[in-house]
Amino acid sequence: MSEYSNLRKSYTSITPAHICESSGFATEPVTEDLPSVDIDFDALMQINLDTIGWIMIPNTVISYPVVQVTNNTKYLNTSFEGNHSRAGTPFVNKDNDMQVLDSNTIIYGHNMGTGRADMFSILLKYKDYEFFAANRYIFFDTIHQQHGWWEVFAVIELNVRNTAFKYQQMQFQDEDEFMDWITKAVSLSFHETDVEILFNDRILTLSTCDRSNYGQHGRLLILAVRILNKE
Repeated sequence: MSEYSNLRKSYTSITPAHICESSGFATEPVTEDLPSVDIDFDALMQINLDTIGWIMIPNTVISYPVVQVTNNTKYLNTSFEGNHSRAGTPFVNKDNDMQVLDSNTIIYGHNMGTGRADMFSILLKYKDYEFFAANRYIFFDTIHQQHGWWEVFAVIELNVRNTAFKYQQMQFQDEDEFMDWITKAVSLSFHETDVEILFNDRILTLSTCDRSNYGQHGRLLILAVRILNKE
C-alpha cells in the first residue's frame, strides 16, 4: 500500500484544530479535537483525472483519494495510479451528482479480509460500540466543494437481497420519503445516537463487504450526516 502512503504524504496536509470553534453546525457542538485537512486536488487531478474527493477517518488507516467514473467496476481492481490492484480505490457511485451533492452519496471500498485493516476493512470494527463511540467523525471533501466533517449516526449490517432498506437511494421525492428512509436506517443500526437529521441534510454512506452473516450478499454500511448548516 506504499502508493497510498505516498499520496497521503505528498498531497495532504493535516493541522490540529478544534471543530467546535465553528458556529455552523447542524448538531450539538463537538468536544473532540479534529484536525484541519487540506487536500491538493489540483496535483491529484494531474495524476488521475477521475479524482473526485478525499476521505479520512482519524485514528484509522482510512485516508484515501476517492474517484468516480461512469461504471462501478473499474476501480474494484485498479489503483489510483492506474495499476492492477486487488485493493482497488474507494469510488463514488457512478450515478451520484458530485457538484451538487445528492441527499445520499455512496462510497464503496474493499474489505480486504481477516487480518487486514487497509481500504475499508476497518469499518467492520464499527459494530463494536467502543470503536463506534471513539470514531464518530469522517472527513470528506470533493474537488467541487469543501464539505469537511460528517458525523456517523448509523452502522448497519445488511443483506442486499433484502430490499426493505434501499441504501443506494440517492434522491427522495419529498421530506416524508427522506425521513422514512432515515428512520429505517436508524432502526437497523447496531447503535443508538441522538444525532438530529433534517430534510435538507446530506448523508454519506460508506459501503463494504461483510460476510459475517450473509455471505457474499452481506454489506456493512456506515452512514454519516454532514455537520454543516443547511444550504
